[in-house]
Amino acid sequence: MARALITSKTGKALAQIERELDRDPRLKSPHTRRGYRHDLTKFEDWREGRPVSKLLVEEYAAHLQGEGKSPNTVNRALAAIRWWARKVADLAFEGGMAKEEREEIVTQAARVAGVKDVTGERQHKGRHITEGELAALMRACEGNGSAAGVRDAAIMALAWQTGARRSELAGLELQDFEGGEDVAEVKIRGKGDRIRKGYLSNGAVDALSDWLAIRGQDPGPLFYRIRKGGKVLEGKGLSGEALAQMLAKRADQAGVKDMTWHDFRRSFAGNLLDNGVDLVTTQKLLGHKSPTTTSIYDRRGEEVKRKAVKSLHVPYRRRMV
Repeated sequence: MARALITSKTGKALAQIERELDRDPRLKSPHTRRGYRHDLTKFEDWREGRPVSKLLVEEYAAHLQGEGKSPNTVNRALAAIRWWARKVADLAFEGGMAKEEREEIVTQAARVAGVKDVTGERQHKGRHITEGELAALMRACEGNGSAAGVRDAAIMALAWQTGARRSELAGLELQDFEGGEDVAEVKIRGKGDRIRKGYLSNGAVDALSDWLAIRGQDPGPLFYRIRKGGKVLEGKGLSGEALAQMLAKRADQAGVKDMTWHDFRRSFAGNLLDNGVDLVTTQKLLGHKSPTTTSIYDRRGEEVKRKAVKSLHVPYRRRMV
């Protein structure tokens, strides 16, 4: 079976990929599974039944770069292909094939799994949201006095003070929120089912309190869907797509430039770093594995470096020469 997966046509390989994606316990995040499925489908369509080899995968990486794909996009595709290669090596031990054949498949799969990421700088999309723009968004939510306005203000306040991703906002449950008069806490389920705490204060606590007065205390999604007529659909949560549409609508009403939920995340990180919060603390609040990832949101520039060096004292007294 494993040899067939290395050399088979697209349809057969994709069917097996689907099965393995669903049964791999390490792929806990639906976002990761969707990404692997997308990238492997693209790769299978491109290879057109040619045997999967290290050289072919490297050729595919070059093909993606030739199309103008960013290093991040190319490396995401390579991560999916490496996962599949390791899975093929595992499957080689399930088919009862001869030892020599199995060793050949495992060796070939290991070579594919050893393909290195590409290097290079990428242009990071998105932008930082200003406090003035946030205020305009809040005014747009307050404008019609509807339940949807209260809900949308609460979601944006939460995103502003936690840096939660769009999928994380959509996945919040009532039980994840723990209120408080001064500082409230929210439990955020991130990539790989990693859980981190976010903290809310001042206006964000007030916005969530107002929404909960409408929502009620029944278990379920923290943020409910609301029909155009204003009816709150109890127990029905918001999808990521619904959140994207809501933000686009509020930005248009507020008269501000287009933005995404990731721009809230980018602004959260940039604001913390601007306010002197250290990189590691910012990393933990964002749920990043590495501070290197967090550092891409650092917008402080060279002035911070100059100030940092000025804080280091050299005990030298000038001599008269």
